[in-house]
Parts: sequence; structure tokens; C-alpha cells
Amino acid sequence: MKHSLIILVSSLLIPLFSIQLSAQTKVDSALLAEINQIKAIDNHAHPLPFLNEGEKDVEFDVPESTPPLAPPVRLRLSNPEYLEAWRILYGYKYDDFSEAHLRELLETKRRVMNEKGAAYPAWILDRLGIETMFANRITMGRGLTAPRFLWVWHANPLLFPLNNEEAKKSNPQREADFTTDEKWLKDFLTEFKLTKLPETLDDYVNKLVVPLLERRKKDGVIAVKFYAAYMRSLDFADVSEREAQRVYAKYAGGNAPPASDYKVLQDYLFRRIALECGRIGLAVHIHVGAGAGPFFYNSTASPFLLDSMLNDPKLRKTNFVLIHGGLPFAQATSFLLGKPNVYADFSSQTFLTSVRELSQVIRSWLGRFPEKVLFGTDAYPLTTTVGWEEIGWLTNKSARQALALALTEMMNDGEITRERASELARMVMRENAIKLYGFKTR
Repeated sequence: MKHSLIILVSSLLIPLFSIQLSAQTKVDSALLAEINQIKAIDNHAHPLPFLNEGEKDVEFDVPESTPPLAPPVRLRLSNPEYLEAWRILYGYKYDDFSEAHLRELLETKRRVMNEKGAAYPAWILDRLGIETMFANRITMGRGLTAPRFLWVWHANPLLFPLNNEEAKKSNPQREADFTTDEKWLKDFLTEFKLTKLPETLDDYVNKLVVPLLERRKKDGVIAVKFYAAYMRSLDFADVSEREAQRVYAKYAGGNAPPASDYKVLQDYLFRRIALECGRIGLAVHIHVGAGAGPFFYNSTASPFLLDSMLNDPKLRKTNFVLIHGGLPFAQATSFLLGKPNVYADFSSQTFLTSVRELSQVIRSWLGRFPEKVLFGTDAYPLTTTVGWEEIGWLTNKSARQALALALTEMMNDGEITRERASELARMVMRENAIKLYGFKTR
């Protein structure tokens, strides 16, 4: 019965995704059907573990001071695409968003979760046609287990070990972000039985940072994630260890460092962590481009700000993945892909832009460095009603449509053959990721 249901849902997905995407270009329907059948490797997402009644997920237990998000149009509850998602995932019978029907939806969703238990997250992946999803989390949880879910661990808190009170004053969003990272850094110290911050930078690196990265590697982590763009510029300068030691020694006692001094330490730590990741075989994921929230500094999140760091010969053994592809600087990303150790996914562009706009980004990237392009959904829990499941369905659908449209246009313009289009589709949806991370699939 279970396998029959999977086959039925898969058959529903194909006609659902098979639509004419624009008046200008009619997508190759056979190619789109083929893309819809590819078991994808999702390079970037934020799935929730299975939670019992009353349980909270530590990943999304955000501080009360966090400013509310203003979601773009496609993420708003009024998006009719959610009706299709609910119908496919939970058998939703209605064509409206009435309170009574949404209450019934939530009851159905909770019933399905309870019936599936820890198998629920993987059950969702089956409906999305995703073989493996990379879970960006500080900890994993019930149901988020390999090989269906692989762990991308947040290393960001390691960049900010000193007093962050001055940095918090910048705006409410940064206050919330620093507060969360401070909590997690404290947990890291406790994990290694450190009752306080080590007195020297050498001890901080050698007694916490390096052992922690090595432990996470053994725990199954395949990459570390930095979302530093929410808290500072992505300009990570090449500073000397001596300068970093000076800053650490001066302020480790508790005084808040001025921004200029603190940046020196952060710059050093980022490059040192990246170096260690290359040594032990962890990829480094970096949020680039637009971010969520009303106080995000888009101008300091350009991927071109990473140029100096990406050109560092010492870091050429470290693979860097530019998460979200740098929108609205996606063209900048396409040129950074020319560096031998740089990759990018287009996660979040799948809901921040239209299918046509995303197709143009994908086409640009494929025209330059097709072996560096990765599929990603950025599935995450927006609300109780629109969770990571619905966002995953929406973005998975958009990504496949956009890829099909990009490849159709490339075929129409004589840039690639039909055979090459199929090959590129498989590369983007799964094979590039398999090669990059070196893991075996089912």
C-alpha cells in the first residue's frame, strides 16, 4: 500500500509540473517530465525533525526580539500554489484558505505526522522526489538521519567569541542573531567541559575550534555553514595570526572590542576554520546575497567581497559553496565559479524570483561552469500552516521548471543537443553534488 501511494503521488507530480512556462518559450515537455523523475540531491534546506506534541525545535526557538519577516509574494499564505501542495501532500479537498479548512489541514498534518512518526521527514522527501536533503542545523533530530538527511553544521558562532554587546546595538535583527550564536557557543564550550572562554587565541583554536570540527566530522557532518552576512560584511581579510592574538588577548576578559579590532579576529578565525575544513574534508557553505529580515545589509553580502579569501592559495584545498547563488548578484557568482574550489546552488531564488527569472540565472551559470551548479530548495518552516514541507514542494517545483526552461532555450538556440540537456539536468539535480561531496547514493 505504501509503495502504491508513492507511485500514485509521483504520477500526479508529472502533469502538475508539465505546464507552459511562458508565452515566449514553450518548455520541452519530454525534458521536463524527465527532470521531474530525477531523484534530487538538495544542497540546502532547513527541515524539522519529527516532534512529539509539546516539543520545540531548538533550531527555530528564536529570541523574542527577532523582528518579524515580511515574506515575498510567493511565500505568503495567499499563494494559490499552496493549495496544490496541500492536495498532493495531505489530500486537501478545498480551493480556498478559509479558517475552518486550514484548521482541518493542520489536524490532518498532525495526524499524518503521528502516523509516520520518525519516518515522516523521509516520507516528505519521497513526495518531493528528493533522494537526499542537506539539513542546515546546529543539531539533528528524530527522523533526520542518513542517508536521506545529511548534516550541514552551523560553525558561525565560532567567529564571535568576544563580548558582542556593541555589535548588538546595530539593529534588533543583529541583536537576535548574536544572542542565538552566543547561546550556541556556550553549548560548544560546555560540550568540551570548558567553563569559560580560553584565555589565549591558541587555546581557543586548539582546545575548542579544531577538536569541535573534527568531532562533527566524525558525527557525520559533510559541510559547515556560515551566515555571517547577517552580522557583518563578507570581506574576510587576510590578517596575521599575531594581530588576531593581540585582539583576543586584549578583550577575552570581557570588555567589548571596537568593531575594527573585532573584525581582525573574525577575519582570522574564518580563514583558519576554512583551512581546517580543507584539511579534514569538510566543505564550507557561505550565505551570499539577499537575506531575510528588515535590517539585512544587502550591500555587504555580495559574493565579490569573498574574492580575496577565495584567491588565498592556502585555502585551495577547501571547497566553498555559495549558498543561494548571491541573488541579486547572481552574475557575480557565475564568474566566481571559475575558481577551482567554488560552487553555488540557487536555493531561495526558487521563491524570491519567478521561474523565468531563475531560468536565466541557471542558463548563465550552465553556459560557463555547468559542473559547479547545484540544486537546492531552501525548504524551511515559515509558519505552522506553511512549513518546510510546503516550501520544499513549492521550491522543488520551481527549480525543476526553471531548469527545464533554461535547457529548452539553450537547445532552441543551438547551444546544446537534446542529449546534452539530459546530461546537464542530471548534473544539476544530483551528479555535481555527488562528485563534490564524494558520497554514495542509494
